[in-house]
Parts: sequence; structure tokens; C-alpha cells
Amino acid sequence: TNGQTIMKFTKLMSEPGEIEIVYGENRFLWAHGNDATLAYHGNNRAAFSLDLAAAGAAVAEEEVTDPTDPSVEVEEDSVNVPDAIQDPSGGQDCTVNFCDNELTTGFLQKYRINVPDGQAPETCDGCTIDMELIYDGEAWVSIGFSLNGRMIGSEAVIGIPGSTTLKYNLNGYTDNLVQPMPQE
Repeated sequence: TNGQTIMKFTKLMSEPGEIEIVYGENRFLWAHGNDATLAYHGNNRAAFSLDLAAAGAAVAEEEVTDPTDPSVEVEEDSVNVPDAIQDPSGGQDCTVNFCDNELTTGFLQKYRINVPDGQAPETCDGCTIDMELIYDGEAWVSIGFSLNGRMIGSEAVIGIPGSTTLKYNLNGYTDNLVQPMPQE
């Protein structure tokens, strides 16, 4: 809408068989396409760490590519990311208000942790996270959940304009290995 792509979703922070999002340090991946067709993202991607307990302090990191994988072309200097992003939340409580994290120019992540009454975020059963990705352009957008900052073996929520937002398993670098997760 209005030259922007906006994807909103709420996800349980702990789901059986899925990568857990913790109230502490997490590894995330972001990517976006050049249009509304899900395809290779080129350099439009990066991995980053986000400490949800530290009011949103984020550190950008490059995705590590396996140079022994014959299906992957290793591109030198393919990702140009800052060494660190200083506390994008501005010190606000991300369990009360949405916190902002600029992923790259023209691509914003907003998030809020929802803690049920009687629970503490550190040991929460039933906590959810609301996320909103706002991209200046009309293209598919994604946020991934990773154990190691690498694409393969991670999971992502991908929004494609005109389609349903779905969770995906990231099993490889080719389109046929990025598969929707079973829906419950």
C-alpha cells in the first residue's frame, strides 16, 4: 500500500519443533526481494543478533556462506552492514510498547513481547511476539529465526504481497528448498 510492503504477525515465542525466541539474545535473519515474486534475494539480506531483554540492543553480522557448497557462489564483500546498531529501542520497554529496529535503509522491524498476566518474560509460558516489517517498496519481505546466523536450518516468516503470510523452513539456498511449514 502506498509504495510500501507491510507484514504483521504474532508468533508464540516457544512452539514445539520450532526455533525458540527467548527473552534474551536471539539470532535473526532479514531479507526482501525486488518484487512480489518469492525468489533469490541477492544482497538484500543480513543476519543480526537482538537481545530482547536489553530493550532491543542489536548487533548486525554477516551471514556466513559455506564455500564448499557447490550450489552457492561466494561473493566477496556481498554484504555491507554496520558493525553494530546501538539500542534501537531507545531504552523503552518492549513488553509495553512496540520497539523499532532499522534493519537497513527503508526496511524497519517493529516488535513487542506479550507477556500473559502472572508470567515473567524470562520464564514465560505462552509469551508471544508481535512483529511488523515495513519495507519502502513493493516486494516480498521476511524475518528469520536462526540458531547460528546462517540461512540453512533456520525458519522464517515470509510475506508476499497479495498472498498469505506463512512460516517457512529454510532448508537450502534454492527456491525449492524454501518450503512452507505445516500449518496447525
